Amino acid sequence: MTPEEQREFDRRRKARNWAILAALAGLVVLFYLIAVARLLRD
Repeated sequence: MTPEEQREFDRRRKARNWAILAALAGLVVLFYLIAVARLLRD
């Protein structure tokens, strides 16, 4: 793998990691809001 290909591979991996992090953070927020809504409903 050439250095240029390696840089492109690393760039794509970093972008994918950030996308996974954003998705997980979104799920955490969603579950938190659902839990709060259930507590306030009672």
